[in-house]
Amino acid sequence: MIAWAVEALAASAALMLVVLLIRQPVRRVFGPQIAYALWVLPLLRLTMPPLPAGWGQSDAMPIARASEAMTILVGAEPLTAPLAAAAAVPSPAIPWGVIAIGAWLLGAAIFFVLHLVRHRRFCQRLLASARLLDRVGGVCVIETPAAAGPLAFGTARRFVAFPNDFADRYDADERELALAHELGHHARGDLVANWAALAVLAIHWFNPLAWHAFRAFRCDQELANDARVLAGRSRTDRHIYACAIVKAAHGGAISAACHLHTITDLKGRLRMLTNTRLSRTRRATGAVAILGAVTAGLVVTASGTRAAAALTAGVESATGVQLAAPPTPPAPPAIPMTAPARPPEPPVPPAPRSGTRTARHVVIVKDGKTTRYDGAAAAAYIAAHPVPVPPIPATPPMPAVPIVVDRDCEPGTGAPTMAGNDERGRRTIIVCRNRIRQTTTLAMQQAEWGRHQAEWSHRQSAFAVRQAAQAERRADEAKRNGLRQAVASIRLARQSITIERHLTEDQRRDALAGLDEAARELGEQMKP
Repeated sequence: MIAWAVEALAASAALMLVVLLIRQPVRRVFGPQIAYALWVLPLLRLTMPPLPAGWGQSDAMPIARASEAMTILVGAEPLTAPLAAAAAVPSPAIPWGVIAIGAWLLGAAIFFVLHLVRHRRFCQRLLASARLLDRVGGVCVIETPAAAGPLAFGTARRFVAFPNDFADRYDADERELALAHELGHHARGDLVANWAALAVLAIHWFNPLAWHAFRAFRCDQELANDARVLAGRSRTDRHIYACAIVKAAHGGAISAACHLHTITDLKGRLRMLTNTRLSRTRRATGAVAILGAVTAGLVVTASGTRAAAALTAGVESATGVQLAAPPTPPAPPAIPMTAPARPPEPPVPPAPRSGTRTARHVVIVKDGKTTRYDGAAAAAYIAAHPVPVPPIPATPPMPAVPIVVDRDCEPGTGAPTMAGNDERGRRTIIVCRNRIRQTTTLAMQQAEWGRHQAEWSHRQSAFAVRQAAQAERRADEAKRNGLRQAVASIRLARQSITIERHLTEDQRRDALAGLDEAARELGEQMKP
């Protein structure tokens, strides 16, 4: 269990790092919704059990030949001595592995319970002085002075909260888009996903990489929801949406509610508004690619594989704590008991064979006494004590060797060789020359057809490359147009913030600084 926990933590942290590295390229190529789906990979790895023992790779050396003999040398030392010596080794006095697991579980429980209590108090503060505005598909839209900006919260009872000055600060179009954004969080199940991500962060409470990954996960969640709201809308709606995002910017903390509208994340969301629309084919390709990447990541990092075993061995070597349970020693081989040897029988003289001369004398040694028979006495003793001669077994007959015939057979698609018996009952193998030629000709025709198919595929690939180059040029032109529109939107947003009366000087300064930096980055991207 300890080894599985260490492997799951290390593997999920490694998958977080992989997602952090590829999320931005995936978002540029396939869109923010596909990049947001990448974050399911660490969660699935934490909940995946170890692979069955039969699926893992075997490290045992296979026996090369079944007929190899194995010799076991048994010395004078008893077989139980090594086992007794191993049992006599004292166990470690302090169970460091159990202590580490206990501290980890205690920290995870404290982290999760603390954030659960904080979120509950936050929801109570929002609902304490709330006023119901409307109900949209089971979601209560409320107005409360405790809300700094638009936000969605609640899973069993779903709410969308707006500040009291929402109608004064936002015009009608901005209010519509802000409501669509918060309702999108409920429709996509982002609140449930936030609780799952908070549980993963509780498990990795000691890992700084997990905290950075949680912040990136929330940012990708907002970008994916922005893409959902703006799907199919015009450039004017995008400009209005950008103004609404700027007005909703405020501080955000780690919580299960969807209210991450910080100044730091403002640049990325405004930059996303300039992206061109992606085709359904590209989004479908991205979904298939992400599914393959998730499957490959889970298979490679699964517990029970050679990579996971190497990771456990590395942690054991670095910490000096044995994580995996030691293998059960095999039972000692049983020593065969042999019966005591019997004393040898005295030799018996062989019986005379026909056609040979009769022995002249016979000498018998029995019980230490020697008896000699000569002449007729020897012949009489041999006749009285005949020795049976075992029969010689007959040699089995050799199997008949088949006859091989090479000739033309009846035309058809049969096998190139045939076996049977001729008119004399002899085993005969017929090699059909015409069928072999027919099979060879068919194989050559198939090879030629394959070559033509390869040439046609090459021509299609060259045409696709030219089409892709033209599409890339059009995409570059569209991107430049989008960047120009983004710069114009930022300028208008800057003017709105400058004349906004409800912002403090610090908020206005931070927002203007973020917009100026975003404008500089967009200007550099517009340079050839």
